[in-house]
Amino acid sequence: MTKNRNLKRRIRARASKTGESYSSARRHVLPPTGPVSIFEGERPADYLLRAAASAAGQAYKALAIEQLAVQPGDTVLDLGCGTGGELEPLLRSLGPGGSLIGVDTDENALRAARERFADPRLRLLTGDAHALHFGDDAVDRVYVDRTAQHLAAPATALDGLRRILRPGGRVVLAEPDWQTLLVDSPEPELAEAYRRFVIDRLIRNPRIGSELPRLVQDAGLRLDTVIPVTATYTDPVEGDRIFGFARVTRRSVAAGYLDQAQADRWLQHLAGRTFFASLTIFITVARRPSVPLC
Repeated sequence: MTKNRNLKRRIRARASKTGESYSSARRHVLPPTGPVSIFEGERPADYLLRAAASAAGQAYKALAIEQLAVQPGDTVLDLGCGTGGELEPLLRSLGPGGSLIGVDTDENALRAARERFADPRLRLLTGDAHALHFGDDAVDRVYVDRTAQHLAAPATALDGLRRILRPGGRVVLAEPDWQTLLVDSPEPELAEAYRRFVIDRLIRNPRIGSELPRLVQDAGLRLDTVIPVTATYTDPVEGDRIFGFARVTRRSVAAGYLDQAQADRWLQHLAGRTFFASLTIFITVARRPSVPLC
């Protein structure tokens, strides 16, 4: 009986918070049953750290940090550092004499990062990517990992990065292009509806991965290279840790991209014996020219 009362309390709390009906909130709170129960119902608090620790995450991040080409004594900015998934490899790249600044808008995420790291070379600051409070020519390197896809005005942020970079300084941005999201399904129209929902409604800048080569040049930076890295997934549980199939599908139903019967078939297939998904992340490397571009 106590368990039922606690469940009803959770359902009412969600309905009050989200404005949903009781029945809709109940569907979200109740754990899924059957094969679909392998998928997470809600985004876990350690989502970013798990993504960073995944094989796909480690592969592209190592390459992106290598492209950053940190030099002894450099000042490095990790813009959108979150809970600190990339702080450890960035600190390793610094050597003893450099300094690392992590900036994020989420104070809770920064608090979690502070609990994980106690290093005199590291400062963690609350800040907005669109209005960075650094002087001109203040940093040598800037690392941006899956942050530009969420920004209200990426072009404004890039203008600010050019300003705070020292001449010859380098910026490395690792961002997905969600147009490249592929998920195998015996009903391709369901996979396309899911992808279309992600592009239309879920990600603020879904095409940012392929837009950045143009945007960095528009900001007065010199484009050095673009490296595509395609992450592939053959385990549905591993894929779900990145894509959140159940919770995103639930939202796509609410938005009218899939009906409930289609969503059930979609998730049943994803949770089945065979699974394949992929997404391409583009590592864009640019630098502030020593002489302004004409």
